Amino acid sequence: MPSNHRNIDFIAYDRQGRVVLLAEAKSRRGTSEQWAAGLRRNMLSHGLLPLAKYFLIATPERLYLWNQEHPDQADAAPEYTIDAAKEFQPWFRRLSLEPWDIGPEAFELLVHAWLNGLARSGEGISQDVAPWLAELTGSLQQARVEMNPVQ
Repeated sequence: MPSNHRNIDFIAYDRQGRVVLLAEAKSRRGTSEQWAAGLRRNMLSHGLLPLAKYFLIATPERLYLWNQEHPDQADAAPEYTIDAAKEFQPWFRRLSLEPWDIGPEAFELLVHAWLNGLARSGEGISQDVAPWLAELTGSLQQARVEMNPVQ
């Protein structure tokens, strides 16, 4: 993983080796769009968030996504927010866990498995998928998703 990505939990490379997604997994509960925007703003201001087509913050309750091909505002609210508990339900079931019971390490593994499922032909996404998730899934087709071991 390039050194400028060392503080990112996950990075996805497309078939040409370009960064298509940077993602953070936070096992925190009670988050909001304002919280997510603040986390992204702080990462940008400290140079911890290099440019990528998409940036995702995953929590057990919500998924927050920015399409940042042309970033203009560091404190912009996420463009898309969906119910992560519903999206991750098959993964929680496989682990025999509830969203409120999962710890940080297990949640990171769950998000990694989910991202890899998206990269493998959309495996693991719900049937009534949000349009942005369908777009993200298309961008991640055959992507290589790496989990950052240095935290």
